Order: sequence, then structure tokens, then C-alpha cells
Amino acid sequence: MTTKEELAEQARPETPTTPPAEDTETVAEATGTTAPAPDAEPTGKSSAESDAEPAEPDAVPDAVSDEEPDEEPDEEPGAEPAGERRGGGRFTRAKVFGALAAMLVTAVAATAVLQWVAAGQAQDARAALESERALRLEVSGAASAFSRALLSYDYRDLQTTRSTLAAQATGDFLATYDTAFGGTMAQVIVKLKATSQATVREVYLADVDEATAHAIVVVDQQVNSSQAIRSVRDSHLKISLVKEKGSWKIHDVTALGAASEDQYSLDGDKDKKD
Repeated sequence: MTTKEELAEQARPETPTTPPAEDTETVAEATGTTAPAPDAEPTGKSSAESDAEPAEPDAVPDAVSDEEPDEEPDEEPGAEPAGERRGGGRFTRAKVFGALAAMLVTAVAATAVLQWVAAGQAQDARAALESERALRLEVSGAASAFSRALLSYDYRDLQTTRSTLAAQATGDFLATYDTAFGGTMAQVIVKLKATSQATVREVYLADVDEATAHAIVVVDQQVNSSQAIRSVRDSHLKISLVKEKGSWKIHDVTALGAASEDQYSLDGDKDKKD
């Protein structure tokens, strides 16, 4: 049985033994080398001088070249590698081009929207103008036709004149017309065999809307009878119109007078009224 002392003895490392001098000489002779004599005299140079002798020049560069690695050039602080700079430049240009493209698309879209809005507004304005123009033409046509019918007549067919006016008028106008041109006036027209031809020169509109309107109509009139010829220039009629069932009707008429009147008697006399 192994005791603790034996285990400690086995674990202790062995101390290498120095071979005897004879063994050393034997080894030297076998290898062809001669061990230096312990008491050899120096050859005239001290050990210090031997240590001071320079090493062979050829060995230094080799050692330096073998041991010293190539040093990389120092880079400036904060400098980016060339590859990163190129990549960053491409990325920056891409962002700039993208921003410019987005701005261009936005500008084109905004221009298109503005043009569409402007076109819509222009179309609405044109439609409003056309509607107003059509309305004024309707009123002007009704006032002109009525004025021409009112001042044109033929003693041979006064009833036709009255029927035409009745179709164009409304309200109390027919009663007023019958008072002015019926009865005694109609008898005089027939007696003188008078005919009248009216020509509308101008129509001026005011206060026109969808239901009512007012107009001033300028008319020239020539009346021929068996005794004389009467010419009336620039006779002004003030007319009020209303819209009934889609048509403009004459509601009221007022004669404002004429600029001049000339009358030629068939027996050679001439009368002139200004």
C-alpha cells in the first residue's frame, strides 16, 4: 500500500544532471566540434571590444525587412474612405434628383389643377354670359316687335293690328289701347284712309332679370293718308315687360315724345314740328 511519502516522492520533478566532462568531450568529438577550453587565453581583444564590434552590414537590412511590417499611411482625422465618399456622393445625388423629380411632379399637378379650375371658371363665366345675352335678346325682341306692331296699321284691317297687340300684351293694356285707338280714332283712320309703317331704330334695356324688364324703344314712323304724309323721327316709347308662361308680355307703354315731326300736305303745304 502506497503511503503519502511515496506519492510525494513520485510527484517531485526530477532534477536534470549535468553530464560529466568526459561525456562532454566525447559528444564534441562525435559531432566534430571542439568544446572551448575553460582557461583559454584571449587572442588580444577583450570581451568588451568584441561586444563593441559592429554586426555585419548585410544582416541588418534583412532583419529589418523581415521583422518590420509595412506601415500604412496615416489618414487624416475625420476623413472617410474613398469608397464611402463615392457611395455617399451617389446617394446624395440620388436624393437631389428624387427631390427635383418630386417637385416637378408636384408643380405639374398643381398647374394641371389650376388650369382645370380656371377652365371650369371660364366655362361657367361663358355660360353665364351666354344666358344673360339670350335673356336680353328675348326682351329686346319682344319690345321691338310690340313697338313696331303698335305704330303700324292699315285702315283696311285694323282688327289684325288689335289682335297682334293682344297676343303680345297682358294686363290692362288692351283696355288702354281700345281707349286710345278704338272708337273715334279708328273712325278717323278709316276716313283718311291712313296707313302707318314703323321702323325700330334702337332698343335700350334696363333692369332685366328672369321675370321683369324695362326698355326704351326708339322708333321712326311714317303715316300716309289721303290728305298728307306725316313723318315722325325718333319717337321714344317706355315699355314695361313681364314674363308669363315662358314668354315676354307687354305690361305698360308710355309715349315719351319724338325728336321731330314733318308733315307734307298733298296740296303743296308743309308743316314742321320740332
